[in-house]
Amino acid sequence: MADLFSVLALLVASAGCALSLAVALRVKRLLDPLTEEGGLGAGRRPSGIPLGTAVPQIGGMTDIRGEHVEFPAADGAQWILTFQAVGCSGCKQQLPEYKRFLESAGLGRDRVFSLVIGDEEGVAQYADELGDLSHVVQAGDSLRTVIEEMEVTTWPTYSVISGSGTVSYSAQSSARLAGSENPLSTVAVS
Repeated sequence: MADLFSVLALLVASAGCALSLAVALRVKRLLDPLTEEGGLGAGRRPSGIPLGTAVPQIGGMTDIRGEHVEFPAADGAQWILTFQAVGCSGCKQQLPEYKRFLESAGLGRDRVFSLVIGDEEGVAQYADELGDLSHVVQAGDSLRTVIEEMEVTTWPTYSVISGSGTVSYSAQSSARLAGSENPLSTVAVS
């Protein structure tokens, strides 16, 4: 009888270990894309938009306030382009840090663009939050071209665009953007 209880205890302990391992591996698989520091994982590309990616020139856009806006021309001065989504809880959680970064960067609103996917009411909430720090543009058909050509797959994505119109810095974290060594002085990759 003691042998039976020993075998039963061993089976229960083994099942518990197997379950713990399965849970740990599942958690790791879920967190890996969120914690990568731009390295390549198994089949994953680096986080953010690849450096040197050109921003497609599209016709004029209308921001949520009804103002006609265009991405800055290749005039030698850097600007900010972000991609956010109404239903993205991470985007909303990162807004305060993003606002602090924009305030400290001292860029004019004409050099900061937040492309937001979602319904007009949700996009308007981003405009209210960002105020005079950024043009907030609802991502429609023409802006989907920008998203596709720049290979944006994760929201939020924050990018510094060089004066020549290419990505010189990109991250999916406003804290990383704000904590980096002055991303506004990075040199674009050609």
